[in-house]
Amino acid sequence: MAVDSPFHQGERELQSRKGVREQAENIGQRFIRDHLPEQHQSFYAQLPLLFAGTIDQAGRPWASVLVGRPGFINSPDQQSLNISARPIYGDPLNENLSEGVEIGLLGIEYHSRRRNRMSGKISSLINGAIGLSVTQTFGNCPQYIQARDYQLQPEIDNIGEQRPVQRFTRLDQRSSDIISGADNFYIASYYSENPDKTSHGADVSHRGGKPGFVRVEDQRTFTFPDYSGNNHFNTLGNIQMNPRAGLLFIDFGNGDLLYLTCHAEIIWDNQEIQAFDGAQQLVRFTLDEGLLIENAMPVRWDFLEYSPSLEQTGSWEEVAEKIAELTDGNVYKDFRVDRIEQESDNIRSFYLVPEGNEKIHCHTAGQFLPIAIQPQGSDATIYRTYTISNAPNGQYYRLTIKQEPPAQPDLPPGQSSGYFHEQVSLGTTIRALSPRGKFTLDKSSSRPIVLISGGVGITPMISMLEQLAGNSDGCGCNRQVWFIHGARHSRQHAFAGAVRQQAEHWPCLKVHYRYSRPLPEDVAGIDYDSRGHVDVELLKTLLPLDDYDYYLCGPQAFIESMYHGIRSLNIADERIHYEFFGSATALSKAAENKTTPVAEDRGPVAVEFARSGIETMWDPSRGSLLELAESEGLQPLYSCRSGICQSCSTAIVSGDVDYTEAPVVEPAQGEVLVCCSVPSAQQGSDGRLILDL
Repeated sequence: MAVDSPFHQGERELQSRKGVREQAENIGQRFIRDHLPEQHQSFYAQLPLLFAGTIDQAGRPWASVLVGRPGFINSPDQQSLNISARPIYGDPLNENLSEGVEIGLLGIEYHSRRRNRMSGKISSLINGAIGLSVTQTFGNCPQYIQARDYQLQPEIDNIGEQRPVQRFTRLDQRSSDIISGADNFYIASYYSENPDKTSHGADVSHRGGKPGFVRVEDQRTFTFPDYSGNNHFNTLGNIQMNPRAGLLFIDFGNGDLLYLTCHAEIIWDNQEIQAFDGAQQLVRFTLDEGLLIENAMPVRWDFLEYSPSLEQTGSWEEVAEKIAELTDGNVYKDFRVDRIEQESDNIRSFYLVPEGNEKIHCHTAGQFLPIAIQPQGSDATIYRTYTISNAPNGQYYRLTIKQEPPAQPDLPPGQSSGYFHEQVSLGTTIRALSPRGKFTLDKSSSRPIVLISGGVGITPMISMLEQLAGNSDGCGCNRQVWFIHGARHSRQHAFAGAVRQQAEHWPCLKVHYRYSRPLPEDVAGIDYDSRGHVDVELLKTLLPLDDYDYYLCGPQAFIESMYHGIRSLNIADERIHYEFFGSATALSKAAENKTTPVAEDRGPVAVEFARSGIETMWDPSRGSLLELAESEGLQPLYSCRSGICQSCSTAIVSGDVDYTEAPVVEPAQGEVLVCCSVPSAQQGSDGRLILDL
């Protein structure tokens, strides 16, 4: 006998869109119930307030709140919930309550960040008491809930008494201030084509963020970033099928309540989403009607702390700055070295904090930081990129740098790494651009993850591991992570203890260290788990049969070996993500097919550097466009010279280019990586290539 899905068509469509359909269904079948477990019954009984989602006679959703002394909610049995409270005067819930209507409920205990969702139908309305029959119920993780404690006010005994209600179809200044200052709101949605389906009906949910995470755009329009959640997509699934929503904003300072009913639009991809750290998509609302009830909540709140999940999210101000930087060009800012930590004999971490009142751009785990340094005794500025080895926190960037050995015995160590290890101290100023790079976790995937690194290639993996652990914190263990690292021995192994400690507190994480040349004092089973080099044979022995996403980082030979070994297991290219340290070429067939060899007999092409006013001729003897620019006396930014770091990304004014080496990281639309490209043989009507240099 087939089992009905706990999700309706819209929810299933979005789960498929995000690549989590199978996982969501498996979890939903186990944890979405048609009754209230005992712990949920007792949870509701201790709450002072309850959020509700209903629809009015015009089919418009509204989010509402019911308030009472703890105990005003009780559950006489697992199929029922009784609420002994009158709605607040003016709350649309007063008009929407009637027997048989569908309702969504949300209970939140702010100080513990516990929450529970329920949907059902109103079974009775007797003497001000609301009886409900349960349709669906499930717990939610505590992400993005700000911790608060409450104090009931004497007015709680006068709920329902008449008070002024302001109605409007355009936001005034007071309403705009409440929205733009909020750190959370409550959203009601509705979809039902079959009242007998348990997956259909009304819903109400919580959304939280940093103060200002909802942007007011005009008197009718406002937008918020939707962060990662439980992958159910209850709210967005409803909006997918019925683009309407009701929103409730609470002024926790004075008890004002702002109710809005709107049309809703999901924005899946644009420049703002790409620039907004933590955002999976945006949701834009257009106001239909609103009402403001002042001093309506007979509760006052003491703020305790923001959700730790917010550390990995950005802000609209940062989005504007990032987009402006992309539009206006690269802008270096000053950072101060605030802390230095020795991670191994040859690896140190440098903590960079912004100078003055500058804000830090919240990066995405795995990205790198382009820097500009000028070592003592050098007249030239050196441009390099270093991976940020911490998850985004809005406070600092941690660069973990290995001191590279000299190219020859009689030469000094690597110029950039030598500078950091020998000249940088506390207080040193480092100039840096905003973070960039596409070697990041796939937001659309919830498959198990294998992080594989060699040597100092551990740095992006540490950042990714911290982000994954932060995403999982408080939400249960629902995504397996393998952390596999190869080093020579313990004295050249950075972050060894930190990762082991993480595994002790996170059951989802499995760790394996392999040393190629253990020291006599290295203890098998403690310092390392096996001896040799990390290879595909090790993966075969460690990994249970499953459908993984692989992330690889380390020296070129290491990555090439691991990539081809994993591909031999019939793993698709798109499941294997990698980043080289040093010069490298793309490995996948798709990327290889983008590479265009430069024919020796290709004819000359006119090239103009528009900003500099230089016109010249290119032919194959003049190399890449970067080399051409340098031969003309220009000094474009660059670092890797191999299509990885994007430091040399330059806008194309007109014309076209070919890549001699497929870039591992694709540049933005309308831009080219000049370090690995040449003028195309086929130019525009005037036969010339014009670059913004």
